[in-house]
Amino acid sequence: MDPLLDLELLRTFVMVVRTGELKKAAEAIYRSHAAVSMQMKRLEEQLGSRLMERSNRGITLTEAGKTLLSYSEQFLQLNNAALSALAARDLSGQLSFGIPTDYAQDFLNFFMPVLTQELPNLEARIVCDRSRNLRKKLDAGELDIAIVAGEAESTDEMLLWSERLIWSAPAFVRLEEHAEIPVAIHQDNCIVRDLCLEGLKKANISYRQVFASPVLENVATAVHAGFAISLLPESLLIPHKTRMLPANIINSNLVLKMNMIYSASIDEQVLKRISECLLIASDTQKKAHLMVSPVSQPGYPG
Repeated sequence: MDPLLDLELLRTFVMVVRTGELKKAAEAIYRSHAAVSMQMKRLEEQLGSRLMERSNRGITLTEAGKTLLSYSEQFLQLNNAALSALAARDLSGQLSFGIPTDYAQDFLNFFMPVLTQELPNLEARIVCDRSRNLRKKLDAGELDIAIVAGEAESTDEMLLWSERLIWSAPAFVRLEEHAEIPVAIHQDNCIVRDLCLEGLKKANISYRQVFASPVLENVATAVHAGFAISLLPESLLIPHKTRMLPANIINSNLVLKMNMIYSASIDEQVLKRISECLLIASDTQKKAHLMVSPVSQPGYPG
């Protein structure tokens, strides 16, 4: 009788390839470095082939390793599909979700209740980080699903929701009349910061940075308090404390898209259920934000 491949060994092998290091693979699957090394040795002995070459620059697959990788991914997807089909309505197990730091509260308030209700046996592990860091974590195999800000080069990502980015000023303070406009800037590697700096440059505005924070809510508070202007997601703005800057100073014509990305190893049926839950939750979130009055249009309260 032909020997049977061990799915657990194949899962570890795929993770080693994705992360490029035994140590990172061990962290991703919650095993020791020695255990992962032993699993790779067992797999190579079972197949009678060298699967990878290791060097200071990382791991390089042999021809046998490349062949096995293709089949391994198919085996794991079939395994997930079988489990999903047999589980009928309820999905179980652990899934790791990556959530942008500035949307953590929305995820907990809107997304988690839907996931808990629709998939009660699913154990969610949540990691908060910047979108660009979440993309790297998913590529490294550390996450199963992530919600990320859309980038210009991003394609084939599922849109969950979108919102306007508003060049915002305090409602009762004419900061734009200053010789150098005081600006609050998001102090982190994210698309909102990039768009903010790009917009200031295009508008040829003379400005000075007076506030910086890695938390967008803090930047919004600086605007609400009358300390600075900034580019902010509309959902962070407090009615009657904020107004949109006039278009002749700087245009508010940008949209922030929040997308879902996912690991290739997730079964299609599992992904479908999760995406349905996320879309339901994003619709609830959108309606909740629409109940709040929109930001004041250009001008000054009377």
